[in-house]
Amino acid sequence: MHPQRQPKWPEPWAAIAASLAALVITLAACSSGGDTGGTGSAAPSTTERTTTSTTTTIDSADPASVPTDPSDGCGTEPDVEPVDLDATPGDVERRFVSEGTERTYRLAVPSDYDPDVAAPLVMNLHGSGSNALQASTYGDVPRAAAARGMLTVAAEAIGGQWELAGVGADATFLLRLLDDVESRYCVDLNRVHIVGMSLGAWKAAVTGCVAEGRFASLSLVTVEVFPGSCEPMAIVAFHGTADRVVPYAEGDEVNPDSTNGGLPGAQTNAAAWAVSGGCEDEPQISRIGDDVELRRFDGCELGVGVELYSIEGGGHTWPGSDISLGPESMTTQTIDATELTLDWFEAHPRRT
Repeated sequence: MHPQRQPKWPEPWAAIAASLAALVITLAACSSGGDTGGTGSAAPSTTERTTTSTTTTIDSADPASVPTDPSDGCGTEPDVEPVDLDATPGDVERRFVSEGTERTYRLAVPSDYDPDVAAPLVMNLHGSGSNALQASTYGDVPRAAAARGMLTVAAEAIGGQWELAGVGADATFLLRLLDDVESRYCVDLNRVHIVGMSLGAWKAAVTGCVAEGRFASLSLVTVEVFPGSCEPMAIVAFHGTADRVVPYAEGDEVNPDSTNGGLPGAQTNAAAWAVSGGCEDEPQISRIGDDVELRRFDGCELGVGVELYSIEGGGHTWPGSDISLGPESMTTQTIDATELTLDWFEAHPRRT
């Protein structure tokens, strides 16, 4: 069992949660539809694109030395068709009942999935006003993860809006959904990760912090705000300096009309995660191509790392995506946030 705990909201973080309610992503049109599976429920528990990561584990043991921890679903045959690596997004729409409410999610199973061998799992959370299909499409996470032998579950919020708190109907849904997948598939519990964009990144962060020990590492795209109370975690983040929805810097100098101008800046956020992880105060800074700066915090606790990719001139977008997420939103092709995220996940199993 993985008990939930009530998140703490010390100042100024209580105001941050209220401000995040205004996060909106304008997405390019994506096709809808997908196969519909059965319902389920479970008891709650707690330039040239760079596709090779520059990240490393930081003061961590060899990831391969961390043993697998098979879930109860090992030995059960999969109930969806495997991902077609030549198609995007490749996952399958399913239904799940949580607290009497039918919810939607998408599931991707690798073509080489073996029900007797524990596989890593990635939970993917969409942004405000979006949905699971769009998240699977603009990030191409299901197909890319399947190519590495990872399962992917893309959860969907009701009406496109995640609840901000780490407890409540959405928190229960996410953890029960995770329980359900782990009960039907052979999941390596030491290698369960979560990624999100925009409001989905906030939900990923607060869920990862509240469900202590449930997720091995996090990837946060365009929102990396530290929730204010969290055990040390491995965090990789991506943020454009010209983001007009969630400012990269403190204040709202990029977009005077932004309702999110009161949020702390990306560098402040990364430093807060680093403090939580016991990392050194000052990051190591390096450049990738002409438009990306990497800030890496060394000296973290065992198995913990903090890295921030800053995209100069980048908008409120998913780096490396071929899909535009709105007007005036430059998307860099220098790095690929999906591949770097999966590199990060592979390098950061759960601390044991």
